[in-house]
Amino acid sequence: MTTTSLLSTVVLRQVVTEDAGVWEDVLNPSYADVGVDFPPGPLDADLLVVMGGPVRVDAPRNPYMSEVVELIRSRHAAGRPVIGVGLGAQLLALALGGDVAPGVGPMQIGWSPVELTEQGRQGPLRHLADLPVLHWHGDRIELPDGRAAIGAGIERLAFDEHSPVQAFQSNHALGLQFNPQVDPDRIQQWLDGYVPDVEDQGVDVPQFRQDAATYGPAVVEPARLLLVEWLRGTGILAD
Repeated sequence: MTTTSLLSTVVLRQVVTEDAGVWEDVLNPSYADVGVDFPPGPLDADLLVVMGGPVRVDAPRNPYMSEVVELIRSRHAAGRPVIGVGLGAQLLALALGGDVAPGVGPMQIGWSPVELTEQGRQGPLRHLADLPVLHWHGDRIELPDGRAAIGAGIERLAFDEHSPVQAFQSNHALGLQFNPQVDPDRIQQWLDGYVPDVEDQGVDVPQFRQDAATYGPAVVEPARLLLVEWLRGTGILAD
């Protein structure tokens, strides 16, 4: 896939394990690492992508979550596009006035499809319809409601039996609780980077690797199509 005229992008990482993955060649981003490059910030770019990491949004050992939420909130108020993935989607939900609550049961780790809402089927997420995608999270997103949420264009786009919100959008943002950007050729870095999750949740590592090899390659191009279509909708990517 080739694209042109994408303006500047910063990917804000919690950990180096989670980067732009198969979106890299579309975004050609600069990277900033929480706790190293941000704060102080601000991160001035046409697009901000906030990635995930092995920490809860209210974790006391990560003192920077509130700064990231405020960064997202200020960008959204200014009409500047934001994508949140994994933990980044949870932080986006908080910035928009929503909440994040502990999930019920074990973490959702592995490959499975999400169910698209009517809004999801009509937009860029349709490219992922019925495709197993990578999940690696334990908490669940609760979106705001009421007049302010309607005014901000907040809509649920996807869900499944584990999470009532797997994807959502607003006027200037896209949140993905799952990880369509993951590069299946680099899946071992997830297993190496998140050993505590793997051990605590009893992940079947051979099966996980097999699923990554089976399902991962089929998600690569649809994930890029999702990204490109959403970027074009924001006006920061020209044909």
